[in-house]
Amino acid sequence: MPGAFLEETIESQPAAVEGLLRDALPASAVSRLSSCSRIFLVGTGTSYHGALVGQYLLRSAGVEAWAIRAFEFANYPASFKADDGLVLLSHRGTKRFSQAALEHFNKDHWLAITGENAPLQGPGVVYTVPQERSPVHTASHTGAMIRLAQLAVALGSPPWKAEVARMPDAIRSALGIRTPIQQALARLQLGGVVHFVGGGPVYATALEGALKLREAAYVSSEGHELESILHGPLISISAEDSVVVIAEPGATLGRTAELSAALHEIGTPTLAVGPSAASLPAATIQLQTPTTDERLAPIVNVVPLQWLALEVSRRLGVDADSFRKIGPYAAAQSKFTL
Repeated sequence: MPGAFLEETIESQPAAVEGLLRDALPASAVSRLSSCSRIFLVGTGTSYHGALVGQYLLRSAGVEAWAIRAFEFANYPASFKADDGLVLLSHRGTKRFSQAALEHFNKDHWLAITGENAPLQGPGVVYTVPQERSPVHTASHTGAMIRLAQLAVALGSPPWKAEVARMPDAIRSALGIRTPIQQALARLQLGGVVHFVGGGPVYATALEGALKLREAAYVSSEGHELESILHGPLISISAEDSVVVIAEPGATLGRTAELSAALHEIGTPTLAVGPSAASLPAATIQLQTPTTDERLAPIVNVVPLQWLALEVSRRLGVDADSFRKIGPYAAAQSKFTL
């Protein structure tokens, strides 16, 4: 069946996370960053979205942390200090700018979080899950975020420390939202642009949801930071588009409710996903996920968006495992190396 690899991998995530939680980070790996006063988190695409999540996780553990895209880090680096640290996120460990990030950094102060059997080796390499057969990465992203949570706990004492053990069950619960996602498709507009919106830590979830939908179903989609969409982009959204908002309790919820009300006035179908989805009556559809600390929430809230990408691909007759490597797209991809 088209998208079978993606479907299997999405469903594998609770067990994969359980395995990672049983596999503590090696003390030798943690020690490479334990004396660092500042840590850069570097990645591209989904891995950059993981870096954004890691930024909040590490900051809540008392560590100064900054997420930067790999291309920017390699070509426009900051002024590094001797006690800076680097965490590289890379699914396969083969991308040119990810490798360049490591080459130009202190060899004793970096960690690389990557999939099993990646070519990256050495005391600074920490593995997540087996290499995915679908090019639409899901479990490796979830695994990388779990590794970042483990790192934050090892480097400090974050307030959400006890909640990490509950992540497998929370992900299982989120997987159960598949049928409501299927039912929601009839009420969404897929011919226009699908906008994903999140604030604070779940901005990364919005970016990831938009990317998965593009990769799996070839649907035009955009990820927006919550406040930024109100300062211009909103006026380009119409009733022929759809919006997915991430509804988390905390500082972003009031603003999310205002956005939802504004979209209702425009007539834009809106899907609210998150623990506080039911508190947004203006949203067309509300899908509730388990409540977790806001910094851990991206690990859970991304799962319904993975289902959304797969289900839209099947509705549109797209093989989510193909990555469109045919015709002009194959020729286009021959013009660059990743």
